[in-house]
Amino acid sequence: MKTSIKNIAAAFMMLAASSLSANNSNSEKSVKVSTENSKAVVLQLNNLSAGTSISIVGQNGETLFQDKAEHARYAKVFNLQQMQIGEVYLEIENDEQLEILTIQVTDTQAYLEKAAEATIQKPILKMNGDQAKVFFGNNEVIVKVTIMDANGEIAYRQSAESGSASTYDLSDLPAGSYTFQFNTGDRTFYQVVSIK
Repeated sequence: MKTSIKNIAAAFMMLAASSLSANNSNSEKSVKVSTENSKAVVLQLNNLSAGTSISIVGQNGETLFQDKAEHARYAKVFNLQQMQIGEVYLEIENDEQLEILTIQVTDTQAYLEKAAEATIQKPILKMNGDQAKVFFGNNEVIVKVTIMDANGEIAYRQSAESGSASTYDLSDLPAGSYTFQFNTGDRTFYQVVSIK
C-alpha cells in the first residue's frame, strides 16, 4: 500500500515537474492521459483559459468528476481501480466552446481515443445597451433560442442557423434579468443578461 502511494506521488511529482518545464510559446491546447504502474491515471491539460470547466462524464451521462482550471496548466491523478470501465467522456468547456474527448478505461490502463473528438462552438452573446448580439458557432445545426424572464416566462423564441449572427432588441422588455437558452441539438447552453 505504501509503495502504491509512493508510486502515485512520484508520478504526480514528475507530472508537476514536466508541466513547469513546458514551453509556453505553443498556445494550442494539449490533452494527455497516461497510466502509471497500472494504478494511477494522470490527466494533464495545457494552455487552458482560466475558469475552464473540466468534467468526466460516464456512459449514462452522470458526472463522475468536475473541476475548474485556475491556471493555463491543469493536472489531476485518478486511481485506476476506482474509475468506471469502458468509455468515459472528458469535457473541456470555456466561454466559447465545449470539447468532448473519449477516454477508454480498462482494468490496466486509460487512454484517449483520438477518433472520437467533438467540438461544439457555443453561441457568444454581447450586450450593447438593450441590444443583444449573438454569434452562433459553426456547428452545422439549427440553434433554438429562447429568452426567459426571471420567473421562467418565455419572452421570445426563435431558431437560428449556426454560422450566423442575430441581434435581439430587448428594449420592449421590462427591466430585470433574462436568461438566453441556446439548444444546439443534444446540448443546451445558458447566458444571463440584465436589462436596466
